[in-house]
Amino acid sequence: MDLKHKIMLITGASSGIGAATAVTAAKEGAQVILLARTEPKLEQVAKRIRTNGGDAHVYPLDVTDVAVVRAVVAEITAVHGTPDILFNNAGAGQWRFVDETSMEEAQDMMAAPYFAAFNMTRAFLPAMLQRNSGLVINMSSIAGFMSWPGATAYAAVRWAMRGFNESLRADLLGTQIRTMLVAFAKVESEFWTHNPGSEDRLPGAQAMIPPLTAEQAAAAIVRGIRFNRRTVMAPLMLRVVLGTNTLFPNTTRWFLNQTGYQRHQ
Repeated sequence: MDLKHKIMLITGASSGIGAATAVTAAKEGAQVILLARTEPKLEQVAKRIRTNGGDAHVYPLDVTDVAVVRAVVAEITAVHGTPDILFNNAGAGQWRFVDETSMEEAQDMMAAPYFAAFNMTRAFLPAMLQRNSGLVINMSSIAGFMSWPGATAYAAVRWAMRGFNESLRADLLGTQIRTMLVAFAKVESEFWTHNPGSEDRLPGAQAMIPPLTAEQAAAAIVRGIRFNRRTVMAPLMLRVVLGTNTLFPNTTRWFLNQTGYQRHQ
């Protein structure tokens, strides 16, 4: 897909991978629509894009609020039309054991990214189906493919995003609407600042995978769009680790349990 003149809507666009993807896509000629809760941060991203000659529009909202999403989607559709690309990127979450996680925290982590992704996709999908074109990108993580101690609710949500992407792809069989799953290991971003203590619980396998900058992650996503990838993973070593996990799950599980965060630490 050539991004020139395409409309790309990005949730969680005020920082990190979302903001970097917006900047990169705008450089490719996309009209980017930025969604997140914090308007001043969104405006900073939009200003950066416009300064470089790009086209950016800001819509502050909570993507987990069904009524608000419905109203904003109607406004976006009326002003810009239906997006060609929907990037479900919003989401965060503490890395904790089950007994350290309250029910409210677990529900908040499920609300974004999973319910937010379902909510946004459900809002735009009828128009995409009528047009019979579009791309839905869903952000997961290495945690959506393998698990380690001390990140239970977070991993479960990322598995949910992977399941949503695969099930949506099955729903769309026979149409010209595609899905793309995105999964990275560690990305240097504000996520770690917003979720203190989580970085201490990175699994031992992370030592073998070079961390990415948000800009590197964004470049991988845009390449995935350009070349119609079903899945985007980076760097290459991430695929090696996941391949080992598929071939030797018991060995990998033992490795993660030995080198990951444990209670006695």
